[in-house]
Amino acid sequence: MKTGTETVAAVETRGLLDAADRILRELIRTPRFKETVVILLNSIDPPSARRLVRTLFWQDPGLLLSIMGSLPALINVASEALAEVACQMKTMPPPLLQDFLDRVVAGIDGQSAGEAVGGLVSMALSLGVSEEGSGLRRSLAAVGSDFGRAYAEAAGGAALSERLGAWMAGAAERARDPESALHGFVQAAARAVRENPSFVENVLKPILEPVLGAPAKSKASAGRSSAKKAGGEE
Repeated sequence: MKTGTETVAAVETRGLLDAADRILRELIRTPRFKETVVILLNSIDPPSARRLVRTLFWQDPGLLLSIMGSLPALINVASEALAEVACQMKTMPPPLLQDFLDRVVAGIDGQSAGEAVGGLVSMALSLGVSEEGSGLRRSLAAVGSDFGRAYAEAAGGAALSERLGAWMAGAAERARDPESALHGFVQAAARAVRENPSFVENVLKPILEPVLGAPAKSKASAGRSSAKKAGGEE
């Protein structure tokens, strides 16, 4: 028998998506519904998305504010859904999964995705996220902490290390091509690093020092010790 706390928790989690799930369980059994869904999916027109956003922004500010207020819930819904999609897709045979993902990636508009990410990054930088007292910076740090912990658990340490090694090797190869997007990104990152010495001191240095700094320090210390001994002998 369920306890009162469990019952209350179950009631509290029931909302729009719970209702959609229960309705879909019934509708998905009907061929007519599935045909309608396929027709609707085939009618999606990505270029019209920009016009839809402009309509939401400028036609009804009240509705826009309501949507903006719901963004955290919408992002959380997308995250929960993608996490479950990843879990379910792991059960698929690797060749089938690879073929499926190949078709998915091939259909993505890289130019629009790049423009969207670049615009969001530019917007975030203009909001003073790097400032110490920024509330947005604290919120991002909290989200990043939870993200990193959950990511490490889901990806697996050893497997993640192998994949990162393979990715780094491929990235290094692509970065050599002056015409590649990665080469342009690396050059832009290099310029940004040169213009932000504080970032190098407080972020990059602590990350890279265990790998690059310690040996260098050891060699420098050894060199000074040798010099002192030589001086003493003289």
